[in-house]
Amino acid sequence: MNKYAIAGAVALAIGAGPAVAQEATPLASLTQEQKDHGVETFRVLASAMQSTNVPDDVKSVLMACMYENSVGKISEAVDGVIKDNPGKVDRTKPEQIVGVIARICGYEPKAATSATPGAKPATPTTPKPAPSGTPKGR
Repeated sequence: MNKYAIAGAVALAIGAGPAVAQEATPLASLTQEQKDHGVETFRVLASAMQSTNVPDDVKSVLMACMYENSVGKISEAVDGVIKDNPGKVDRTKPEQIVGVIARICGYEPKAATSATPGAKPATPTTPKPAPSGTPKGR
């Protein structure tokens, strides 16, 4: 690839930047708590995508959700779940937050296939999803 092709690609990328930035919420209008929660949500999502402990089907749902929704929208939905489930979710535990995000984004855990016939499925321990209007993955 020559330097002119690279320069052209950079010019196209720079030209596309303002259109995206114009839709963003101005950072100055956010509270410090919103900023902190947004950063933590982003950190949890980035770590989950790189983790070998997060199953690929969960990563797929998270990726689709991140593609379709802003981190701010996802973070606000997490805040809603935590508010609606006091004492059930610890914001300082990333494994709990990634579980909440996965459920918000539409992840449904597969039922155990080796369950005893006639046995009731286990009650999920993940908090209930936030109200409608929350981010959904593909």
